[in-house]
Amino acid sequence: MKKLWVLILLLVIGGAGFVYFSPVFEKKPPVIDIESNGFTNLKKPLKVILKDDSGIRYYRVTMIAGGNVTELATLTDPSMGKEVVLNIKLPKTNAKEIKINIAAVDNSKWHFFAGNEAKKSITLQVDKIVPLTEIINNSYAIGNGGSAAVVVKVSDENLKDKYILVNGKYKFKLTPFVKDDYYVALIAWPVNEQTFDAELIAEDMAGNVAKEHIPYYWRKYRYPKTKIKISDRFINSVAKNVLTKLDMNVPNDPVEIFKTINEIVRAANEKEIYDITSKIYEDKINSFSIARFNPLPGSAVRAYFGEQRTYYYKGEQISKAIHKGIDLAKIKRAKIYSSNYGKVIAAKYIGIYGNTLIIYHKLGLCTLYGHTSVFKVKDGENVRRGQVIARTGATGAVFGDHLHFGVYVQGYAVNPIEWMDPKWIKLNITNVINGAKRIINK
Repeated sequence: MKKLWVLILLLVIGGAGFVYFSPVFEKKPPVIDIESNGFTNLKKPLKVILKDDSGIRYYRVTMIAGGNVTELATLTDPSMGKEVVLNIKLPKTNAKEIKINIAAVDNSKWHFFAGNEAKKSITLQVDKIVPLTEIINNSYAIGNGGSAAVVVKVSDENLKDKYILVNGKYKFKLTPFVKDDYYVALIAWPVNEQTFDAELIAEDMAGNVAKEHIPYYWRKYRYPKTKIKISDRFINSVAKNVLTKLDMNVPNDPVEIFKTINEIVRAANEKEIYDITSKIYEDKINSFSIARFNPLPGSAVRAYFGEQRTYYYKGEQISKAIHKGIDLAKIKRAKIYSSNYGKVIAAKYIGIYGNTLIIYHKLGLCTLYGHTSVFKVKDGENVRRGQVIARTGATGAVFGDHLHFGVYVQGYAVNPIEWMDPKWIKLNITNVINGAKRIINK
């Protein structure tokens, strides 16, 4: 008899151990994830993800709105799998707030074969109102490769984002301007784009989106096309040196050396410049003033912005590029001046551009000074109008001493000639912004 009781006890202990440690009787409840920021416009389905190692056997989703309970989804099926993704369509309601309750049960045999249950709730603010938008003022026209200004009004109590969208893919940030709900931006028509379209986009936390077209007339600039012969001297004394300075592999083939410089290095340099110049540093502005840029007084233009360059080596076409600035030449090591107040945001060697200085002037407007021989200011230093900031040189992928002068609007290269013309600046930029300020302050 004693042996029988010992046997029964061992069986009980063994059975208990099996139940406790067996994966069939796992004790973890399902995990319920809800993809939501706490707002809904009732148009976009609510995404719910259910996870459990033993598989989901049952779920139920209900909504409470205005005291009424509505079942949105329910299913019992042990074969649903370890992860179940639900896209719950939310019904129409006039309630300002709804509560979503979710219950899920797994396939575990725990709790006397009933399984583990998980519950989760979320309260959503219902917002079906599209943000209010208004174009206050904008430049009359914009040219390909050029710049323009715009001032807008955007209001929504749950505003998430607002920006200017050019050609459906280029985003330009808006900066708060003068009063609440008003914003200003400089925008660009990227030189590689044949057409131009600009929209004000505003989106709230619930996913409501407002779009408003911004009317600009087009100015079509004709940029020159040039053929440039690449010599062995340039490849051996310039291109190789740039690759060596960048600690890059130098190919044996002279064509590959030039293609590496003009395509791979150029793309990396332009990406670096975009990363530097695409930021906006002020939280709000009340005014914007800018003088014409004249970094090298008395100089001659040697190459223009937007120049479509085709490169040849021994009579064969080997590569192409678009010139993203203008080249100005004077005497060797000529003084380069800052035409406006600003802050140095880069003073470094940037591949084909050589020793490069970049200055920020507000509203995402930056100027670039390439191929310099020496810097007269440091990164992070504030500069004043008329200050000597560098001297011309021949660093980077060039032969002769000159200044490569570039202008960037939120990371995109634009035609410097516009910004060197005081009449253009007044008509297209400052008059637009100042005119909008008068409208706002009425």
